[in-house]
Amino acid sequence: MLLTDEGRRLMERVRAALSEITEGVEAIRSSDRDRILTVSMLPGFATYWLMPRLAQFIERHPDIEVNIRPTMSLTDFTRDEVDMAVRFGPGAWPGLISIKLYDEALVPVCSPAFRRGRLPRAPGDLLKVPLLHDERQPWSIWFKAVGLDYRDARQRPRYSDQTLLLAAAIAGLGVALARASLVAADLKSGRLVRLFSRSVPTRNSYFIVYPRGSESYGKIQVFQEWLLEQVRPVERNAAIVAHAG
Repeated sequence: MLLTDEGRRLMERVRAALSEITEGVEAIRSSDRDRILTVSMLPGFATYWLMPRLAQFIERHPDIEVNIRPTMSLTDFTRDEVDMAVRFGPGAWPGLISIKLYDEALVPVCSPAFRRGRLPRAPGDLLKVPLLHDERQPWSIWFKAVGLDYRDARQRPRYSDQTLLLAAAIAGLGVALARASLVAADLKSGRLVRLFSRSVPTRNSYFIVYPRGSESYGKIQVFQEWLLEQVRPVERNAAIVAHAG
C-alpha cells in the first residue's frame, strides 16, 4: 500500500505536531526536575530540626518546591527518586558525596511533671526511674561517661525513632537520652527539662548526602548551602568534607 499525496501531506503535519508535543512535555518535565527537590531524612530530624526552619528557605527560594520524605531506611538513589538526603551516620557511603552538617551530643531529658515534679537530682538516681530507650542509642554510653555501671534491661520501653522517644518523654513516661539538637525547642518551651549538664558526643554525625554527578544541580547546591548556614553561618565553607566512595 502506498500513501496518496494527500496522505503524505497529512502524515508530515501529524509528525510535526507530535514532535512539538513531545518537546513540550520534555520541557515541562525538565522544568519540574529543576523546581522540585526531594530530600530523604529521619522522621525525628525532619520534625524537630528541619520543619521549624523550613519556612525561611521557602521564603528565600519560592522557585524551589521542597518535598520531604521521612524514612528510617537508607535511600537508594538509583530507584527511590530522591535528589539528596540528610543521614545520621559515620559519613562514608560508597559512590556518594557526604558533607558534614553537624556533630551531635546526647542529653538526659524528661517532662517537668515526671513523677509529679520529683525529678532525679543526681546521675545515680536515673538507675531507679523508668528510662526510655532509642533502639539505636544505648543509655550505657552516658552512664559510662558519668562513671556509673548500667546494664540494659530488655524489657524497658524502646522506640525506633526520636520522634516517638521525645513524645513519650513529654508525656511523662520516663527519662529519655535525647539528641541535643532535636530537643532545643522543647527545652526552651518548658515541655522538657534537661536533668544534668553532662552531655556525651555521639559516634555518628548528620551529613548531607547525594550521588556523585549531582553536585552541579542548582537546587541541590542552594539547599545544601542553606542547611550549612543554619549550623555554621560564618565558617561553613571550611567545614565541607567530601568522601570518595
